[in-house]
Amino acid sequence: MGKASPTSEQMSETNEDSFVVYADFNCPFCYALNERFIALELDDRVSFRNVQHAPLVSSSQTGFETLSEISAEVAEVCRRAPSTQINIPLFRPNSGPASTLVYRVAREDPTAARQLRKRIYRALWIDGEDISDSEFLTSLTQEMNIRVPDESDSGTDELEKWQLAWDSNQEFERAIPITISGKGETVVGFPLESEIDGFLKTGSLISDQLPHASSELEQRQWILVLDSDVPSLQMIIQQMHDCQVEVVKDFNALLVQLRNQSMPDLVIINMSFIKDLEDKGSGWWRDILSSYAETTLPLIFVSDVKTIDAEVTAFEVGATEFMAKPFHPKVLKARLDMHLQVRRSQQQLSNIARVDALTSICNRREFDMRLLTEWRRSVRAGLQLALLMIDIDKFKEYNDNYGHLRGDDCLTLVAQTLSSCMQRSSDTLARYGGEEFVALLPESDLEGAMEVAQQCLSGIQAAAIPHVASPIKPYVTVSIGVAAIKPVHGTSMTLLVEEADIALYQAKKNGRNRICSFDEDG
Repeated sequence: MGKASPTSEQMSETNEDSFVVYADFNCPFCYALNERFIALELDDRVSFRNVQHAPLVSSSQTGFETLSEISAEVAEVCRRAPSTQINIPLFRPNSGPASTLVYRVAREDPTAARQLRKRIYRALWIDGEDISDSEFLTSLTQEMNIRVPDESDSGTDELEKWQLAWDSNQEFERAIPITISGKGETVVGFPLESEIDGFLKTGSLISDQLPHASSELEQRQWILVLDSDVPSLQMIIQQMHDCQVEVVKDFNALLVQLRNQSMPDLVIINMSFIKDLEDKGSGWWRDILSSYAETTLPLIFVSDVKTIDAEVTAFEVGATEFMAKPFHPKVLKARLDMHLQVRRSQQQLSNIARVDALTSICNRREFDMRLLTEWRRSVRAGLQLALLMIDIDKFKEYNDNYGHLRGDDCLTLVAQTLSSCMQRSSDTLARYGGEEFVALLPESDLEGAMEVAQQCLSGIQAAAIPHVASPIKPYVTVSIGVAAIKPVHGTSMTLLVEEADIALYQAKKNGRNRICSFDEDG
């Protein structure tokens, strides 16, 4: 989330509860922003200024680079805004005709223009329609019974003015979307859904009550593809439109995705991309999987020719499936669906084994696996990793006074409260054992971890769970130990746990109902 300074003209045209937005129809992040305005019922407060961030693109320019670029952008939208329905179009159309059309309609009927804008965005990013096609745009306005003013009053001068304002503002850095609130604050680009929702609701980059992303949304399964054959890529995207398909440009890009993002559900690789790896032997795929806590990621090799040697090589590497081109669309979908269903079933069984039965958060086994994964990732990327060790104060006295059934209820309430304090989807809260919890915070330094710890401490205090047997407060309190470290090769991940445990001991020693960090007390 970035901040830029709006011009005096922009400020004069923006009321405190309204927004000015620079956006482009052929950008998926702009589409996601429009969907957030609609979901929050704020779309009637927006002054959209359509610009073209890629004025030379055309729907006829369909190739590997375009598909790779669009699929990566859509994948990022899915990660940042998981509630947004979006598919991968097979081209990036020129947005000029659609922008001009919406502007002409808006000058006469702003309400109709809002509806038209929504339909055009969804036509491209859900249905895959060519929004640069004049016949399609005409049929759309006729279907919606929208009157379009004469072309002589197209308003191109004002569109050019908006384009120049966007192009010339150095703080925008030619990024889209640009969202300017009536309070004079600006967001450059599209941040996490919870962050943009907080900004749209308050008009400010700083909000005391940022909403958390819903954990109940079932994310679409993610297919990672390494192939440059455009017809094959188009077939995969079309047949697997219910999944998140992401195309990578080369083997190094594949490795970056596997190492820096969460685990995909299926990987498809054209064998022609791995010829340079033959000198590494057949264990390179298993070496990749060794960085993950789970090693059941299905791998499908595709080949331009079907030979016994190609099949043998594929299965020696560790492939789950071998497919030779050309594909039949129905057969391709059936095979991929089969592997994805197996993958989902494995994950469901695995989730049962990884969730604490009482509190419904991660259990100790899952924490250990995620700590191993994040430790290895932090070593590779040189990132910080933080841990909170949280203990319910005087919990034995709680059980003695209220009974073990009430004690179980208390543990559940504490787990729910702590879960609400986790700020990012990558943060992991787990029950470590008994009345002890841990929170693993990837890419977080000590200062950031202390802020989360304070939210946890305050959250438990605000919950005010009665505990009359406690000598500390008449309600349940917690003690928290905080540690942060930059893992390096050759060190054990138990070091982080030990440091957090030492800090927790110090918090208890200092009187409980407090936070101590290893940095200041170790």
